[in-house]
Amino acid sequence: MANKFGMFLIGGVVGAVAALLAAPRPGAETRAMVADKANDILGDAQQWGGQAAAGAQHIYQEAASKGAEVVNNVTAKGQEIASEAAARGADMAASIQEAASNISPTINEKGDELREKIEAARQRIADQVAKNVDDDAVSDAVSSAADAVADKADDVAEKAEEVADKAAKHKADK
Repeated sequence: MANKFGMFLIGGVVGAVAALLAAPRPGAETRAMVADKANDILGDAQQWGGQAAAGAQHIYQEAASKGAEVVNNVTAKGQEIASEAAARGADMAASIQEAASNISPTINEKGDELREKIEAARQRIADQVAKNVDDDAVSDAVSSAADAVADKADDVAEKAEEVADKAAKHKADK
């Protein structure tokens, strides 16, 4: 493609030289006419170059404006999404806090009920054993068994309290 364009330019130059040599006007007049045409072409080229520069500047300004608009839109959307996520997180934290506060009294209540039932069962066992046994040796064995049962009941009650304390601590941490 460049080779064809080069040949075209060479042909143009040869044609111009031939036209000058065969021109019916005197040399000074022809040179003046060629100088005028060259000045006209130069002026047109400068004008076209100025217009092209102004057009390029306009396109650049539009692109910069659109780019800034896109950046602002993306930034606003990102902030909106972050705000929504924070609100959802706060809602979820409130729900968890509410659930923990609802569970803690239930655990404490169930622990108290369990302690009462264990104590009532221990007392019934001790009463039943006392009725059935008249012998001191058997009575001592039953009493020690009742004490062992009571100790285990106390261990269970302590475990229930630990669970209730952990639930309350978990609720307080939230």
